[in-house]
Amino acid sequence: MKTVKKAMVAFAGVAAFSLPTMAEVPTGEEFVKKFIISVDDAHKLLGKPDVRFVDGDSPKRFKKEHIPGAVNAFAHDLHYLKDIRECGLPMCPDRAAKFIGEELGIDNNTHAIAYDDGKGPNASGVWFFLYLYGLDNVQMMDGGLATWKAKGYEVESGEGKKPAPKKFKVKIRKEILATKEEVLKAIKDKEHYFILDARRFQEYTGKALLDALEEPGKHIKVQRGGHIPGAVFSEWKKFAGNPKGKPNKPLFKSPKKMKRVLKKLKKKGLTPDKTIITYCHVGLGRGSFVFAALKIAGFKNVKVYVGSWDEWGNDPNLPVEK
Repeated sequence: MKTVKKAMVAFAGVAAFSLPTMAEVPTGEEFVKKFIISVDDAHKLLGKPDVRFVDGDSPKRFKKEHIPGAVNAFAHDLHYLKDIRECGLPMCPDRAAKFIGEELGIDNNTHAIAYDDGKGPNASGVWFFLYLYGLDNVQMMDGGLATWKAKGYEVESGEGKKPAPKKFKVKIRKEILATKEEVLKAIKDKEHYFILDARRFQEYTGKALLDALEEPGKHIKVQRGGHIPGAVFSEWKKFAGNPKGKPNKPLFKSPKKMKRVLKKLKKKGLTPDKTIITYCHVGLGRGSFVFAALKIAGFKNVKVYVGSWDEWGNDPNLPVEK
């Protein structure tokens, strides 16, 4: 398998520019070294007390098969609209601290390895969520469960054993977040901002309406379809090395293929001097996946609008295009 670490090194100089960097999020090769781990290296850590594997796929898929000892945190359900409205975060700090510490068994010294079936968005959603709240040592597993299984590594089924609770101290990394207010600013300031919609085309055009959690256990469908005015459509699959979740394939596209994607976006206004805001339906998934892809490609000022379409489409006071 051609790993991300080998495939992405050439990205380091793709988007060099003079604006100041985001304080804690490296780009290019350094991003890959810090945030991507191979299946083989991840397997070496299996069973260690300070390591926690976190499966970002649905509970149903997790119950069918998962890495032994892993915990489940479905990326799509890590976002509560109620909390977005109250504090501008997927979960308000106290709720997030309790969830990460008590439900996932993670403290601030834990090495967390986020993974999914191999496609990438759900792994990126868990990764972004944990990093956002202050976990320093969190990585995405390149190749996902598909590659793990192809290598003959062990899996288990069932709901899994609940981990021993730990205490997690939240430290919000605001530099990787875009708020509703900043997005409204970005709509009017195309000279300094570029908004990227990572959803499916049917969602972008307003023909498909999805649901999300308003609060734990309560799903609601978004009221309005369409996209943020001026947002450029670029589905997450354009950045993905393994959109079908096959074994022995990397999470992100090769440098050569990624350059073609970026070249097309450049014609639509993407330049490295702008702040890039990505979004999807809940931010934690397709939006975070493109965030990571752009970081690997060398872009320094990238943020995720964590309210995403769940917040935007449910607020009648916000402008919509179709």
